[in-house]
Amino acid sequence: MCKEAGLLQKLIGLCSRYGYIHPSCVLGRSGVKGCYDYGPLGTLLRRNIQNEWWTSVVSSQEDMFGIESSQVQQTSIRNTNQSENSSDDINDHRRLSVIPSSDKMQTQEENLNWTLRDSLNQGTISQYYNTLQLVSRRLPFGLAQIGQCFRRTGQSESLTDDDHDRYIFDLPEFTQMTAQFYCSPKTADRWMIDWQRDRIQWWRKFSGAPSSFQMSETKQSELLRTTDIQFQFPWGVETIERISNRGSGELERLQKETGVDFHGREGRKNVLPQVVEMVCGLERGILALLLDAYQEKERMDSKGQKINHRTVLRLHVKLAPIKVAVLPIKGTKEIIEICEYLAKELRKRSISCHRVNELGPVIGQHVARFDEMGIPFVVLLSDKTLKTGVVRMRHRDTMITQQLHITEVRETIERHLEAG
Repeated sequence: MCKEAGLLQKLIGLCSRYGYIHPSCVLGRSGVKGCYDYGPLGTLLRRNIQNEWWTSVVSSQEDMFGIESSQVQQTSIRNTNQSENSSDDINDHRRLSVIPSSDKMQTQEENLNWTLRDSLNQGTISQYYNTLQLVSRRLPFGLAQIGQCFRRTGQSESLTDDDHDRYIFDLPEFTQMTAQFYCSPKTADRWMIDWQRDRIQWWRKFSGAPSSFQMSETKQSELLRTTDIQFQFPWGVETIERISNRGSGELERLQKETGVDFHGREGRKNVLPQVVEMVCGLERGILALLLDAYQEKERMDSKGQKINHRTVLRLHVKLAPIKVAVLPIKGTKEIIEICEYLAKELRKRSISCHRVNELGPVIGQHVARFDEMGIPFVVLLSDKTLKTGVVRMRHRDTMITQQLHITEVRETIERHLEAG
């Protein structure tokens, strides 16, 4: 994928035109600088990425549990044993620490100062002890959550104009996708390698140019081993996810502070687990996948002369906000009714669908618009459909149009989704 200087501006324009992402505003007034709102397509894209992450990290894994923690944290409780090489640095935020919830845990004074969290780290590890009880102290197991975090006051003010030029890369509010896996020190290295492999494969699966996503071991010490998954943005290489072996230091500290036994069992041995942590910034991931999907193509005739220019948002079929556009070649009442029926049947199967009733002068203009929106499939209905039930289905990436019966459309699209 080309990374020319104007690529980001072209993507920003496309996202604004088609309801992906646009600057935050209220009733036409400018919003907070550096804040963005997600339109209908952007919201669906966010949810699709989150759902795919959740399926990969939680639903398809053994002994991984989903949690949610409060956005409010105590400012008076600090992690005094924090490593400088924290995995939370992926969002350039310092961590706040909370004590795990348990009847045996220490109570705090009532008059405490509170703040909105700037990381999911402590909210996740705070549920370690309760989950340890749930699994009868058996290791390994993991916890995962997706949640909104907030840049600290002062950090937002320190953003430069260059930071704001990075679109949604650095924001005052952001979403983290975090997982912590608790395992014995003996198996921690193996689990670290397994999670590294799973995570880089996940990113590359959704990419049209898998080599754009690379792994780099950026830091290594006795306290923390870290591997970054990086993407080549227009301004340079940046980290979009960090996988770290945080060791057992945090659990040791919490065990000492609370007097609660944090040891788990692996086989016949009681061990204090090490923490393998994965931290991903959702907005950074969205921007990377949008840049990866943005393509500009030129069609040439047999003499090598340029015919037209084509912009395509080649999002993976599972991430695409809208899977299918249903388009009548003629706007007759009968064809429109069939379009409505087909769109309704697709939505019943949770296949997002965009239906067009009013046609412009050229069908190709609609199709080109759907390509820019990132819609993988366009189903075309004509007079022939009324007589034979045959429709034409065009694939965005191959530009190949196939004929099939209208009753086969849903099954064909579902096969493409499953194969993706």
